[in-house]
This record gives sequence, structure tokens and C-alpha cells, in this order.
Amino acid sequence: MSTTDTNDNAPRHRRSEDMFLSWFFGLPENTDVAAAARIEIARIDKSALPCEQLARLRTMLVQASFPQPSMSRSRRRQRH
Repeated sequence: MSTTDTNDNAPRHRRSEDMFLSWFFGLPENTDVAAAARIEIARIDKSALPCEQLARLRTMLVQASFPQPSMSRSRRRQRH
């Protein structure tokens, strides 16, 4: 157990992968993922505090910004 697990006053740093998944699964049904990713990329690019974590998140969003074939969320779950 790390010290951040036991200390409620310690800042919690989320991993880029966790932030990406939270963003992705928080998107409403039938959202254009590529367009939503481009909006988030623009937000990151305007950020005054560039850091490695944001750079990694941006990389994942760039991948998500490529057009994907249309598929419902229920269909995505069946494929796994």
C-alpha cells in the first residue's frame, strides 16, 4: 500500500489511461468519438501546464480522433 492510499490529504494523480477511459466511457451514446477527441486535443493544446501525463493522454486522444466504423456500444461489448 502506498502512502497516497493511506493519506486522504495527499493529491491523487490519475494515470493517463484512467483519464482516457473515464472520458471515453463518459461519452453519451452515439457520440462522434473522433470529433469529441479533437475537442479534447484542442483543450490540451491550450493548456498552460504541459506535462508528461497530458502528453500521454493527448496521444491516446489522437488515436481516438481517427474515424472509426459506426458501431453501437452494445455491439462493442459483444465482441470482447
